[in-house]
Amino acid sequence: MPVRWIVRTVAFCALAFVLRTTAASAGTDPAQQCAPATVARQGAPERTGPPVRAVTVGSLNLAGKAQIGDALAEWTEQRGIDILLLQEVGHSEVDGEPFAAALSRRLRFHSVYAPATILSGMHAQGLAILSRYPLTDVQVVQLTYHRLRFRSRCRIALAVTVATSMGPVRLVNVHLDTRINSQDRIAQLAPVLDELDGIGDPQVIGGDFNTMDIRWLRTMWPFPYFERQAAAVGEWLSGAGFQTPFKDTPRTIKTPLFPFKLDWLYLKDLTPLDWSVDSVPLTDHRGVWARIVH
Repeated sequence: MPVRWIVRTVAFCALAFVLRTTAASAGTDPAQQCAPATVARQGAPERTGPPVRAVTVGSLNLAGKAQIGDALAEWTEQRGIDILLLQEVGHSEVDGEPFAAALSRRLRFHSVYAPATILSGMHAQGLAILSRYPLTDVQVVQLTYHRLRFRSRCRIALAVTVATSMGPVRLVNVHLDTRINSQDRIAQLAPVLDELDGIGDPQVIGGDFNTMDIRWLRTMWPFPYFERQAAAVGEWLSGAGFQTPFKDTPRTIKTPLFPFKLDWLYLKDLTPLDWSVDSVPLTDHRGVWARIVH
């Protein structure tokens, strides 16, 4: 085993011990704080102009940063993003719903927001989809809850139909668990494919898949590169007709300790024209975007 793998394994174990120690006093079962499956919607002014055939989709984990609005708006405008998938919207002091609504008004986008976890008595964190095109057929998909010994999270997927200039696209925003192995990760993602079953429109599954190439022992002790989770998820989705242009792009997590791709866009019946991984300030994730055409 190369020396760098040994160093990373030791570092992972040390980090896991620290996280477990700091979380041990929490005491509250996060499963009791999963938010109800309610969706907040925000409209936008009707846009006019010539139809555009290509559509740009972007995805970013905000890491709960309330101050990220300026950087997020700048990235959206710089890349000409038409549909934005956001994860970890909101934190213990700023509720996700008003953040998504304010960003929607700023960009003049339509938006939907669904809380996943109640972080405090008044604030929740969840998923949001913002789009310059109207959003319909909104569906919240509850994903399997994993008790991870510490820092367990409630997981959902948020699905919408986007009335794009190239026709309707069914799009799902996901945020999967961290310390689970490939088999459980694929099983957690399976309800998303169930939700898409029978839909004839082109489809996009995007978000934070948390595909660390790690084998987890008892959801706590990491063994880097003993599993190839990104490849396992990609192969499984490929069997359902999904492909991604991000196989040879840089990692999407900024921390050098985690040189992995966590964030993805998977496409079905859509062709990517351009794509990239961009650094966005304030979050530990990098944003992914792709310009696609049907």
